[in-house]
Amino acid sequence: MRRVLTLLALGLTLAWASGVLAACDDGASVAGSGSPSAGRGSVATTTYADAQYGFSITYPDELDQAEPAEGTDAGGDSVLDVVFADEDGPVIADRSVNAVQVSVYELAREVDDAEVPDLEGELQGVVDELMGSLRDSAVVGPLSGTEVNGLPGFVLTYTYVEEGTAITAMSFFLFAGRHEYQITAQSATADWETMKDGFEAAAGSFTVR
Repeated sequence: MRRVLTLLALGLTLAWASGVLAACDDGASVAGSGSPSAGRGSVATTTYADAQYGFSITYPDELDQAEPAEGTDAGGDSVLDVVFADEDGPVIADRSVNAVQVSVYELAREVDDAEVPDLEGELQGVVDELMGSLRDSAVVGPLSGTEVNGLPGFVLTYTYVEEGTAITAMSFFLFAGRHEYQITAQSATADWETMKDGFEAAAGSFTVR
């Protein structure tokens, strides 16, 4: 199984988030679905559900669950990384480029929904540092507040170049209690318009029970 190109996870380093716990047990289930996505006609999808961290995400069947590359987390260790990749798509150094990754970060204390907007300044600093470290990087959609199925957070869209390949990525940072859920979708920029709807539908399907 091909490893997935590092998704440049922007794990938010919070003042109280230093006590991250150990990696999770296997508590996930996967179920196929033929449900159409809104406005896109009938699209075959698969739903991944993780019992331990209480989330589910539905992604297009053109993506397959894959092995995360080492170093996919930044700014703290994730307790779970799960990746869904287009293994027939472009490859850099034997790593798939087109993919969706969900990373879970366990915070040292619970974060109330009302506190989330106050985190934007700190997260913006992390984003600025990342953009400065990437080759030919550019912010396409600035960091802004968002909400996905009741989960408050932020979204960012950006581009960069990896070994001569232009890549477009979209990252969501969502908060629920003592967890930050980060969803990053990326593809070769040449494939972005083709894959964007599927990526947005996958992110929009993300729920935490």
